[in-house]
Amino acid sequence: MAKKFETISQHMFDQKSKEAIDKNPLRKEYSFKNLEVIDSSTLSLEGRKIGMSKDAFKGICKLVGLPSAFDKTFSEAFGDKARQQLINRLKVAAQAKGNTTVSLVLSPKTRGIIAVQKNPEELISNKTFLETSTSIIDKYGLSVNNFSINDEGGVVINTSSPKNVWGLEGLKDEEFFGGITFGNSPNGGFQVSPYLHRLVCANGMIGTSFEESLKLGNLNPNEVSKFWGELNSLAERQFRPIKFEEQVRLAMNTRASLAEMEDVHDTLKAYSDADTKEVEAWCPLQETRARFHLAGIDTHTFTQAQKKGARTGTSVWDLINGSTHFFSHDHGFKIEDYDRRRGQVYAGKMMVKTFDMSNIIPSPYDDRHSQEAHYGANWGK
Repeated sequence: MAKKFETISQHMFDQKSKEAIDKNPLRKEYSFKNLEVIDSSTLSLEGRKIGMSKDAFKGICKLVGLPSAFDKTFSEAFGDKARQQLINRLKVAAQAKGNTTVSLVLSPKTRGIIAVQKNPEELISNKTFLETSTSIIDKYGLSVNNFSINDEGGVVINTSSPKNVWGLEGLKDEEFFGGITFGNSPNGGFQVSPYLHRLVCANGMIGTSFEESLKLGNLNPNEVSKFWGELNSLAERQFRPIKFEEQVRLAMNTRASLAEMEDVHDTLKAYSDADTKEVEAWCPLQETRARFHLAGIDTHTFTQAQKKGARTGTSVWDLINGSTHFFSHDHGFKIEDYDRRRGQVYAGKMMVKTFDMSNIIPSPYDDRHSQEAHYGANWGK
């Protein structure tokens, strides 16, 4: 079977690079005292109301020292008005501690606030990102598989190389091209993660949650030197994550829970225009529910905890490959290019999570026909 390996042309790369630079997020610094939170989606800036994203609101909470979990609990208990007053009071306290300025990142399309940062150096421009990424691609002889940009200036570039091919011992059809995913976004920053291109079906997975994922927080010499050192270490292993094989084998031998299957199903629908029936080929949720119902078990009454304890007939590995196949190929559904990369990131996160069924211990009482043991069973003998 021929190994599938598709790349984009240099002309396409140059076009995408220009588009990414043109869509670079805007950044402005303001005095902290001139900002006032109206609600979780609106900020008053020098008396002018501006919309902000959920990530921007989280950024403000982080700057004033309000944990997101506490914020949710507090707002549910006391309402949005009380939350607004709390955040603005914490802002005054933060100013007293020396936090006098804040960096606001604006969407190049809507001019809404998409990120709030303490240090303006936290945002690396797309131009600098591309210069650094290109030098890494050239140094390690990587080819660009795809290049995606969203409306907020976020960029994702997947790269790999047939020279970095490796397989999993004893497993048929489990060969991969190793490579790197380069990402730059207002909230995620400049990230470099392992990119895994599965040969048998040309599926792609982005490992932002793998321990080898790197983040370049700023461009000071020490940070850059450390960044290159870790990259060299990853390249020496052909961009192969250390615990990847162990996790693949575990995923193959672990059944997915109903909760995991529902989450995959909802993600496929959220990032595409496919309907419930159409995503069934990649995530057999309806078939699985029907099997439960045939056994007299109504899954619609399950709590989330019960769904996590409900074992399906599909392995976690099959679910992950269903996800990567859905997002790596054109199946006739409308999926934005950047959302395809988000889907591949989602699959990578699922790969390294603690699987719901991984702690289930086989029991001698799993067989309904086995001898039951119960209190008082041996009385009278």
